[in-house]
Amino acid sequence: MEIVKITCTNNDRTKEAEVLERNDKYMKVQVPGTQLFIEMFRDDVNIPYTGRTAGLEFEWQPKN
Repeated sequence: MEIVKITCTNNDRTKEAEVLERNDKYMKVQVPGTQLFIEMFRDDVNIPYTGRTAGLEFEWQPKN
C-alpha cells in the first residue's frame, strides 16, 4: 500500500495516509488508526489534489 503525507491547509500539519485509489484527477486515502477517509480531487495534473473532511481542507502534491 502506498503511503503519502497529506497537509492540512487550515493549520499546516501533516499526516500520513494510505492511498486506496488513485488516478490523474482523483485519489481516496485513509488515515491509519482512524475511520477517516478523504476523497481528493484536482482539475489539472499540475495542481495538488484537494479534499475536505470534518471542516478541514487537505492537500497532496505528487513529486514529479
